[in-house]
Amino acid sequence: MSKVRSPLEPISTGVRSVLALLAALMGVGLFASLFADGGSVLGIGQKYICATDANTRIGGDEQPIPDFAPAPGATFNVSAHPEYCTEAPSTVQSLLNTATQLAPFIFVVGALLLALWVIRSAARDGLYTTQTAERLRRLGWWILAGSVLASIATSMAEKALLATLRLNSDISALSELLSWDVPFMAILTGLGVLSFARIMRIGITMREDLDGTV
Repeated sequence: MSKVRSPLEPISTGVRSVLALLAALMGVGLFASLFADGGSVLGIGQKYICATDANTRIGGDEQPIPDFAPAPGATFNVSAHPEYCTEAPSTVQSLLNTATQLAPFIFVVGALLLALWVIRSAARDGLYTTQTAERLRRLGWWILAGSVLASIATSMAEKALLATLRLNSDISALSELLSWDVPFMAILTGLGVLSFARIMRIGITMREDLDGTV
């Protein structure tokens, strides 16, 4: 008789593995920041800070060197974004640099913890239960709203950091708010999880009605 695989695999193992990996990386980063020169965790302790102006391009018409020669019928363009760095960041710059990494980190860890909560709920109470469907709905809202808020917060922190590194800059966190990268895949994933949670709730209600009829 073949063994029935858990319906919660491989997502259960995957979530636990990623959480364990993140915890290990955070531990290594924290150890390095305390006992090694140049070590940092989430930007804390980082001595060399850079910010890129993604809205500005610097181009050139130089002839390409042989390694970058275009194929017949193609053209060669030099186009890059200016990058500003400092080896002696101020307290404000260090905080802004940490903020650019902290927002997406909180979002990812929160999503993984909520996913683990859903998995444990399903393993304990059953896959098709009201509790599991409700927790899955919360996970969907976290992915949907959290990805948008994390992306906006990261963009604002990056622009604020860039404004402190660039001379005579008219860049500000609020003026550049509309330039944030929309996390389309995360939004679609959140909507999909919310839809699946709604389908589960409908199925649970129908099953309860059938049990009551029988």
